[in-house]
Amino acid sequence: MFTRQRVIIIYGSTTGNTETLSKYVEKGLKASGADAVVKNVTKANPEELKDYDVIILGSSTWGDGELQDDFIPFEEKMSKIRLDGKRGAVFGCGDSMYPQFCKAVDILEERLKSCGVEIIVDSLKIDGDIEPKLNKAEDWGKNLGKRLNE
Repeated sequence: MFTRQRVIIIYGSTTGNTETLSKYVEKGLKASGADAVVKNVTKANPEELKDYDVIILGSSTWGDGELQDDFIPFEEKMSKIRLDGKRGAVFGCGDSMYPQFCKAVDILEERLKSCGVEIIVDSLKIDGDIEPKLNKAEDWGKNLGKRLNE
């Protein structure tokens, strides 16, 4: 039997790609019986993460391996909170032509860990054009949903 857990997906998106990925992650979660609140990082506060059992973060990588601009202040504020007992996962997109491919995903995963969050699935890193890989994001969401009851 599926235990309902409060899940939040917070994304930062400049061009719309990470926002689109977040919708497919949510679609996969719903297909596995889970529901999630989806929020743009500009409308989220790190303190509200305490209200959720599962925290999913998504960001594209910019410049020399940097977080999407809107995510920077959010991630910095996260350093001041504890989220022990929470579970989480991270996804994002980037371009493997750059040496810091999807570094934002790694930054966010490390921040979650430093806050006490247990990472429950391998991070999803989408290379280049997201359109042909949307099913990969949905499948990742389904897998994540299955892991919620383990």
